[in-house]
Amino acid sequence: MVLTSDPAYAEKARGLRNLCFRPERRFYHTELGYNYRMTNMQAALGLAQLERFDQIVAKKRWMGTAYTERLKDIPSLQLPVEKTWARQVYWMYGLVLDEKTGMDAVSFAKKLDALGVQTRPFFLGMHEQPVFWDRGLFKDEHYPVAERIARQGLYLPSGLALTETQLEQVCETVRKVLGEKI
Repeated sequence: MVLTSDPAYAEKARGLRNLCFRPERRFYHTELGYNYRMTNMQAALGLAQLERFDQIVAKKRWMGTAYTERLKDIPSLQLPVEKTWARQVYWMYGLVLDEKTGMDAVSFAKKLDALGVQTRPFFLGMHEQPVFWDRGLFKDEHYPVAERIARQGLYLPSGLALTETQLEQVCETVRKVLGEKI
């Protein structure tokens, strides 16, 4: 979804999502575009999700708050923060592992997985994506914060079907792997 108050940007976005057809001559292209048109099925699913928006956000916020409450006393974890001026949605619950643990996110994730907790890695920075290197971008560039969190960060389970019991088990497993009291 793209939102803009600029009519020129809106027209450009509409063109890009529809193969950049020219209004005056269909199937004639002066720019590269994409087929990002939504199918009827995708639109129906999207509308159904929008009807549940408040419920979904409430469940995500519950999960984020519950994870934070249960993990906040572990010094080797950096948890998501919520400021007074901005509310977290907790799309996914990410944590960053202190390097002093001797583990990176990959080894931490493997230990969690061996105990039944699946995780997802943090995203790599754009400067570390081969697709951009192949285009000559980000040559010899380094972004230490992005690199550290990409190597030390992972997302805990946060799907909408997650139960309180499962969330408790995830937290206990995190504590166990880190050698913390349960």
